[in-house]
Amino acid sequence: PGTFNNYIKIFNNSPELLRYILNSTIIAAFTTVTIILFGGLAAYALVRIKFRGSFAIMLGMLAVSMFPNIAILPAIFIVFKKLNLINSYPSLIIAHTGLFITMAIWILANYIRTIPFEIEDAAKMDGCGPFGIFWRIILPLSKPGIFATGLIVFIFSWNEFPLSLVLLHDNDMRTAPVGISLYPGEYSFPWETISTATFLSIIPVLIITGIFQKQIIGGLTSGSNK
Repeated sequence: PGTFNNYIKIFNNSPELLRYILNSTIIAAFTTVTIILFGGLAAYALVRIKFRGSFAIMLGMLAVSMFPNIAILPAIFIVFKKLNLINSYPSLIIAHTGLFITMAIWILANYIRTIPFEIEDAAKMDGCGPFGIFWRIILPLSKPGIFATGLIVFIFSWNEFPLSLVLLHDNDMRTAPVGISLYPGEYSFPWETISTATFLSIIPVLIITGIFQKQIIGGLTSGSNK
């Protein structure tokens, strides 16, 4: 997108773009780690630990996730305003975690179902408890699914707009999608600048995808293979 001059113009006229990209990277990374940790524990409990109402809980989470973001945005803003978390990383990390964790639980739960029960039974005979089984067996065997889920969550968190716009409105705290959306000029729409900035902003996602490509493909296909 654009010529080399557009890249020079971006860094000369909009040096804050690197700050926007850094903000998006930090928020998406912490959101991904948090969701994988707690979402993995929840998925394991819902799939492997037998208790009444587990499927109803999953359906309930799915139903709650169907609410549009804009419907819950005022309530989220009021809560974080009272907690003095507006314009801080934790506010958006917590919001994104609540927004995307249901999707991660469903994906990880379906992957954990493909792991044979016999492996867990053998671990139980060796005296391994639920947490030990999760950390020593489920997590290592679920690496492909975790990588695939992590990438999806990272991209979703990176691209999320409404919550990022409302919770982080200081210029130094803006994420890449929000910062780029504010580039339009007063009398014209600078397509070259926006296209160049957009390309630069997705470079971290492209790098992560390239590094973990094999694991991601394995996670997306292993369910059908097993």
